[in-house]
Amino acid sequence: MKIDDGFVAVRTSEYARTPVSSSMFAHRADEILNLVTHLRAELGLHEALNVAIERFVDDEPHPEMKRFGEVVVLARRQALLQERLDDDREQLHSGVLNHEEREITGHHYEMLRHEACRYNHLMRGLIENCGHYFSREQLMRWLTAMSQGRSQWARGEVTGAVSELALHAALQGLPELRDLRYATIEEDLAGYDFVASWQGRLLTVDAKTGFYRPLTERKHGHKHLEISVPREAVKEFWVTRRGLDVLRHEVRQALQSSESVEHHAPHHYYKYA
Repeated sequence: MKIDDGFVAVRTSEYARTPVSSSMFAHRADEILNLVTHLRAELGLHEALNVAIERFVDDEPHPEMKRFGEVVVLARRQALLQERLDDDREQLHSGVLNHEEREITGHHYEMLRHEACRYNHLMRGLIENCGHYFSREQLMRWLTAMSQGRSQWARGEVTGAVSELALHAALQGLPELRDLRYATIEEDLAGYDFVASWQGRLLTVDAKTGFYRPLTERKHGHKHLEISVPREAVKEFWVTRRGLDVLRHEVRQALQSSESVEHHAPHHYYKYA
């Protein structure tokens, strides 16, 4: 039986607009994990991941499911990439490399940073658009399973993305900030997560996890803030009311501070190759 191409295109277009559900994400996660597990013994992990990307990312017309598939399928690859990134960073700070070795390792390090940054943006977009369809625990479980037990990596990825979402929500409620937007990947690699205008001047903001006082500094010729997002400011994927108040207070305090802060170590000493 001949299938009319126009009919297929219409059906595909209709599917792309179909509302997603929690069960769709859970089912897709199982599909991905089962396929990779099945193919890994026969084809090897690398080829198994390529087949999964082709099936659940390249051939997936639904935008939300496509993004979800990419985040889950690439989890294993990204977890290994993070280990190599940590190794490169340790080598660069070891003091044992000669100039040529530092150049080679530095270029490799920047390429890995670019991939890690892209994955962070992908993860953040997934949580921002689809986080109400699954819990933080579910996402952690899927990423941990796909990365073969690397729960610490999965926790770090999710925590970092959620911290940026929380700070973004807090910054949106500050009328003194104009033209607020997320940083591009290239800007993120330069050391900041958000770009805005404050008192007619460029302002950049970086979300940090951990506990220390907010930092303000002059960086690249403009004002830059580094704001810590405490764990209690976030519940599941969303910032709490108290978290919003705390973060907005910290940002305003940092904006008004005229205290001199020493220039931090360069965020990207090596140029992206």
